[in-house]
Amino acid sequence: MPALVLIAAAAAVPIGTVLLLRVWKGVPIHLLTSDVTSIAGVPAYTGFLSQLGIFVWAGAAAICFFCAWLLPARPEAQEARRFLLVSGLLTAVLACDDLFLLHEEFFPSLGIPEKAVFAGYAAFVLGYLVRFRRLILGTDYILLGLAFAAFATSIGLDLVNPAGINPYLYEDSAKFAGIVSWSGYFFRTGAGALPG
Repeated sequence: MPALVLIAAAAAVPIGTVLLLRVWKGVPIHLLTSDVTSIAGVPAYTGFLSQLGIFVWAGAAAICFFCAWLLPARPEAQEARRFLLVSGLLTAVLACDDLFLLHEEFFPSLGIPEKAVFAGYAAFVLGYLVRFRRLILGTDYILLGLAFAAFATSIGLDLVNPAGINPYLYEDSAKFAGIVSWSGYFFRTGAGALPG
């Protein structure tokens, strides 16, 4: 029975959000439920790399949450469980940022500059790395380091926007490489944390 309630809530919350936005902001229902490429009238391959990145983000978050759930409730597994849960939440936030353009459009529309959003993310990630440093050093952290290097490259290109290069190719390719490295790291780390 609790599983049915959870499933019903998982379906009801997004549908309720659609209805709330319709009533509160007057957003047409079809703009909240239809496929973006269909609404925009653009080819189906539009945003291919970005959409693929969302799938990889979602997979990484699911891996973190699922592995945390599978870990036994023994005291020695609690630090790994906390790490995977926080990592899953961080991954889900980054996925939402990527999907809904939070740092580019949403937060700036509230008066929070893009650089401030990046600074907030950086502060959280720094705290996360310090908090879980011992655990991270016992994993294949090279993949995590590669992910951060790729994200830093992407963010740097986004903020500086150097002349003479295609920002879409280099910035978005660096971000996608980072997402793949991030996902690979948590796949290996989650699998390694599970017993037997």
